[in-house]
Amino acid sequence: MANNTRGTHDTFAVFAESDGYDKPLIMMGLTFARLMDDIIVPYESKQPFFIDGAPVTREKIRKLKILRQSVRTRDLAYDFHHSLRSADISRQKMLGEQYYIRLEAILRESAEDVTSQIIRAYDTAIRPQLKDYLPKREELITMAMQVFIEGVKLLGSSHP
Repeated sequence: MANNTRGTHDTFAVFAESDGYDKPLIMMGLTFARLMDDIIVPYESKQPFFIDGAPVTREKIRKLKILRQSVRTRDLAYDFHHSLRSADISRQKMLGEQYYIRLEAILRESAEDVTSQIIRAYDTAIRPQLKDYLPKREELITMAMQVFIEGVKLLGSSHP
C-alpha cells in the first residue's frame, strides 16, 4: 500500500450503500487520481461506474463516504485480513461472517471522512473544465489535490 504521508501519497477508501446490494460496497487503497478517475468523475457526471466490482449509478447510491486512510487504517486492515487467512477455522468463519461490520468499524475508527472536501476539490478544480478532463487529466487532478489539501488544512485535520 502507498505511503500515507500528507499530499499525493494519501490513500482513500470508499464506503457505499447502493440499491440492489444487501452488503456495503467497500474499496480501499485508492490514490487520489484513481479516486477521481474511477469514482468521483463518473459519480458527478452521472455516468455508471464500479465500486468493489459492483456496477452502480449515482441514482442507485444511498450512501457514499470517502475516507482518507491513515497508517493505522492500513495496519488494522492488514491484521484483520491476516486473521482471516491464518486463524483457526472457527475464527476464520466468524470473521468472514462479520467481514463488512468489522471492516466498517476499522474505517470508522482509523480513517477520516473527507467526502465534502473531495467533492469541493472536484467542484473547484475539475468540474469547470470537465470537457477537457482527459487531455488535461494530470493538471486537473493536481489542482484538485491542492484544493483538497488546503481544505483539510483549514479544518485543522489531525490525520497523520
